[in-house]
Amino acid sequence: MQTHVAEPFEPPDNPLPTADPAIAPMRQPCMERGCQYRNRAVVYGGWLLAVLAVLANVALGHDLVQVGRARAALTVERDTLRAQLLPMLQAPPPSEVVVPAPPPAKPVPARPRPRPKSVSDVPPPVPESDKWWNR
Repeated sequence: MQTHVAEPFEPPDNPLPTADPAIAPMRQPCMERGCQYRNRAVVYGGWLLAVLAVLANVALGHDLVQVGRARAALTVERDTLRAQLLPMLQAPPPSEVVVPAPPPAKPVPARPRPRPKSVSDVPPPVPESDKWWNR
């Protein structure tokens, strides 16, 4: 019988085949702790978008608060005007003074209009001496 002593087994860094052997595979610690190959522009761009989203939400919330305050002020003003106008609308209307109409004046006789001269659609006859074939 042969006794075979097992050597400690170390898993390969990347058990999956690489698409391009010129590119180094990711190491096991990188997979465990998180990849160190992050693009800073992408990370900072993401943070910038997050900050802009928070600022936009704060601005929208502020606008909603202002609209609510404006509506409350308009409601108070409307109720105040109603309270001022309600007694005037419920009071009986003042009695109207009836003034008699003046008697009608004598009608002025209309002037007769001159009749327009009748215009005929037929032109006046042309004398024979003025016709072109008699020249």
